[in-house]
Amino acid sequence: MKLRDKQKAEVKSALVRAGEELFRTNGFTETTIEEITGTAGVARGTFYNYFQTKEDLALEILYETGEVTTKQVYDFFATTSGTDNQIRAIIAYAVEWTLKKPELVFVALLEKIKHGQTPEHPHGTLFRRMLTEAFERGQIAGVVTRERRPQDLAHDIDGLYMVHIVRWYHYGKQEDLLSALLSAVNTYLSGALIKQ
Repeated sequence: MKLRDKQKAEVKSALVRAGEELFRTNGFTETTIEEITGTAGVARGTFYNYFQTKEDLALEILYETGEVTTKQVYDFFATTSGTDNQIRAIIAYAVEWTLKKPELVFVALLEKIKHGQTPEHPHGTLFRRMLTEAFERGQIAGVVTRERRPQDLAHDIDGLYMVHIVRWYHYGKQEDLLSALLSAVNTYLSGALIKQ
């Protein structure tokens, strides 16, 4: 990697870390671009070399998966048997992550809807990629219907996740998000999985 590219990556990473920290402590709405750039140690204008809006930064944070390695993903599939168990475990992880950053996830989901992200989007979330992998493995094992592509099945689960997050957030985070989401996913999986 060239020095200039490395410096650009470091600046972008600093902006992402600063944004994530400030969104967590101050909230998304209360955080300003000036605070983000100040915390990152760069000029205000530098922000716009990487992101058009604060919402775009929120999407980038949602897509950040640097802490999850390829080996960890491989180990997950090696140690979690059954497509239905894999899907439920992926959802439980996503809900756990959501509960740590509810406002950020809510804003990022609204931006994701606004920008029209598709399952094939190059920066698709780790959540979507792992769901797709689980459905692909399930089709290979003969336990998931082949009537639809794994990406489309993952897209459906992602849609259920988005709807339940928005509903949970809108109603004041009162319900047990994991239970509500798993109930909807179990209903969906009863149609996607082949009966043995």
